Amino acid sequence: MSKKAKGNRAEQHAAQYLQQHGLKIVERNFRIDGGEIDIIARDGHWWVFLEVKYRNNEDFAPALEQITVAQCRRVRFTARCYMLQHGLDEHKLQLRFDVIAITGSNNTVYWLKDAF
Repeated sequence: MSKKAKGNRAEQHAAQYLQQHGLKIVERNFRIDGGEIDIIARDGHWWVFLEVKYRNNEDFAPALEQITVAQCRRVRFTARCYMLQHGLDEHKLQLRFDVIAITGSNNTVYWLKDAF
């Protein structure tokens, strides 16, 4: 299976997991030049922007170590663009940036809320 296919599969698994935990998926794979957000969801009043990381043979921590400061900046910038495009005022919303790490052949899910 290709890396892209594995990533898509992990994002689908993450979306299902989030829905099972009461979140409403608003959009997936929102892209602009220079940035992407894997999943945008609503958790009650919260707007949640999620980064999904998949590692086949690594533990939770190494998957999270792959998220760099530069990537956090890109996700935040992309979230701002999303809000502008959709007429949302970031200063009046409750925002959260979460990470879902999926690891191993059994697809263990670790959900880190308010990660950055």
